[in-house]
Amino acid sequence: MGVGRQGDPIEGEETSTAYKYKAFISYSSSDRHSAEKLQRALERYRLPRKMLRSRKYIAQRISPIFLDRSDLRVSPDLGIVIEEALEKSEFLLVLCSPDAAASRWVKREVSYFKSLGRFDKVISVILRGVPATHDPEREPMGAFPRELLSSRDDGRLVEPLAADLQERGDGFDLAKLKIVATILGVPLAELTQRQLEDDRRRRRFAQAVAAGMVSLAAVATAGAWIAWEQSARAEMRLQTAVETAARQIGATTKYRDRYGVPTDVMQELLRSAERDFSELMSQDRTSSMLVFHRVRLNLEFAELFNIVGGENPERKLVSLITDSKRDLDWLTQRSPTVLERIGFSSAPNSASLALLRLKLYDIQAKERSRAGKFPDAVLSAQASIALSRQWLAQTGKPDWLRAIAQGHCRVGSLNYQLGELSASATEYRRCIDVTRLLLRQRTDVSDRADLRTAASELATTLVEMDRRSEALALQREALATARSLMASEAWNTEHSRTVLITLTRLADMIMSVEMNLSEAQRLYREALLISDRLTKGDVSRIDWQRDRAILLERSASADLRAADSLDRNGAISSLHRAIQLVREAMQIVDRLLTSDPLNQESLRDRSVLEERMGQVAFAIYKIDGDSRQLESSLTWYGKALGDRRVILKRAPGNRIGKLDLAVALIQTGEAQAELPNGSDAALRLLEEALGILEELTSADDAQTIWFRELGKARAALADVYVRKGEIAKAQLQIQMAMEIIRRLRDLFPKITQYQQDELYLNAKSNELSRISQQGKPGP
Repeated sequence: MGVGRQGDPIEGEETSTAYKYKAFISYSSSDRHSAEKLQRALERYRLPRKMLRSRKYIAQRISPIFLDRSDLRVSPDLGIVIEEALEKSEFLLVLCSPDAAASRWVKREVSYFKSLGRFDKVISVILRGVPATHDPEREPMGAFPRELLSSRDDGRLVEPLAADLQERGDGFDLAKLKIVATILGVPLAELTQRQLEDDRRRRRFAQAVAAGMVSLAAVATAGAWIAWEQSARAEMRLQTAVETAARQIGATTKYRDRYGVPTDVMQELLRSAERDFSELMSQDRTSSMLVFHRVRLNLEFAELFNIVGGENPERKLVSLITDSKRDLDWLTQRSPTVLERIGFSSAPNSASLALLRLKLYDIQAKERSRAGKFPDAVLSAQASIALSRQWLAQTGKPDWLRAIAQGHCRVGSLNYQLGELSASATEYRRCIDVTRLLLRQRTDVSDRADLRTAASELATTLVEMDRRSEALALQREALATARSLMASEAWNTEHSRTVLITLTRLADMIMSVEMNLSEAQRLYREALLISDRLTKGDVSRIDWQRDRAILLERSASADLRAADSLDRNGAISSLHRAIQLVREAMQIVDRLLTSDPLNQESLRDRSVLEERMGQVAFAIYKIDGDSRQLESSLTWYGKALGDRRVILKRAPGNRIGKLDLAVALIQTGEAQAELPNGSDAALRLLEEALGILEELTSADDAQTIWFRELGKARAALADVYVRKGEIAKAQLQIQMAMEIIRRLRDLFPKITQYQQDELYLNAKSNELSRISQQGKPGP
């Protein structure tokens, strides 16, 4: 089958078989995940049934599609292999984004395909950015490389029409159909209509699955009306049915990735279940048991939508929290009915309402912290502690004591993320004290695990407060407890995860306190073995994936530091190993951000990885003097700066966010200073960092570790002044940096890092004195 000039099919004519590949995908390495997703979607695509049954179209497949990493054969000349693949590809799919527009490989591939005389076979697909020609200054978010422009008869350049995968554009599904229609030469209108009909059939199937899964909800409906009209005993059956239904829905969501159940089917199931339950629960607001069950299910849905996602998951979560709070307030404030007083109707007891409110506070704190609203999240956690104390006083039950401890740990974690380290340490100590009191009242493995977690979190906070020896001892104790828990319950994956996290933190501390790099690397390797086992066993666990990303980044950081003490070849090898680790971590974080783009933790994780890539590239540049590595370093630092400005904009009072931004500014300034005529730009970056750090260190509760960053900023500023030939200004900055480090040395004489800082600054001071005496500006 061929294609007419307007896209109409010519019956009876077969398509050309001269090409090995149906299409070649050209993309930037930062867009690999999207490229792989599109490749899978296109290769799996089948024309709708009605189009095939009409016999106007043959059952063509858009396969194979060339994607370099999966399709490249071993070759000494990568360029030749790429050119051969382009020659053997019928179409060229260019995945457009600001990164792709700056990619030399994308530009080269488009240019070569055009040289083959097949520019009409180029399909532009926007992944990120805006549909405009990329210009670093005028249009930095432009997605099109200049090579995609075509010329009109009057000589004017024209930007291509493009399928737009972004939600604000065509969306993935419609963009995919546009690509399919172009490649297979079928009318888009007919393809869209027939595809819609196929989708409706699939949705009906999904609804049937959903109806089967929520059959227990129907039992709950029947039980509810029996309960309302007949007896309290039927209400107990309602409660049991609702609990069972909720468990079934919760369990089903966990099978999403494990058994390949598509996300859209899962979302449809949840929507159907929610509609059924909402219809039941909204029938009569005056029935306290119905309202109670509605709150229970709303809180279940709040957690499930957070896992499965869907359209506007954040708005959905906020709505569920608001509805649950309203209903809980009504249940708490209402007076018992006459039927309840005489025993003919049941009502939820106050303890059950308190437990639901605790769950509400927990979900509320998580939602607020995820959105970067840490002060509001702290308020939710503090409300949880107050409620638990009230019920502990009334009942004396140990479960309420555990709820108090967990509340203190949650407040400690939120304060840590805010940069309120003293408050964080205080809350973790309260958590530990309450948990130890609980352990004197009962023997429970979960309480021992809570104690270990609190000790590990406190140790992490103490490191930031420069109480490193104390932190190291606590972390070693936490690891011993974690190992004993894992030995006692080898099947318990949560204990394995606990060991992984504690090993990672202990390695961090050994590297910073004892400067024992080889021991730290040994602990990272042990943690990676545990991570391998966990993530291979269940790829759907988001928490395990984030643990792995953090562990890979820390391992890369160790390799980066190891390069300082190795010869050239050893250093280069160590740095390339760090690159591989960071790339794997970045793939994980990108996947997490794709499913949850507003997650502040994941956004910060990405900025740390971008910073680490910038450090590695800068280290390679320092060894080889390759200007391309310097450019790469600045690119990565620029991305880290962008992410950190976004984070700080969302939470302007977050002191950790300010510190992160200052650190990125210092590193970017150091790299910028290496460029010809880059000193002025470097000065602006370093002065901005100084302003942030001076604000942080002026606070009464300023942490000593922040002063070290201030010293580093002044030392970096001194280097820039040397390059500008302003030796007197450089000497002043070194003197101010020296005063900071000497104060830290007096406070913490055993910390090796401060000793090394002092030696470095002494050497810089002596060098500047020598330059000043010689009257030479230096390099």
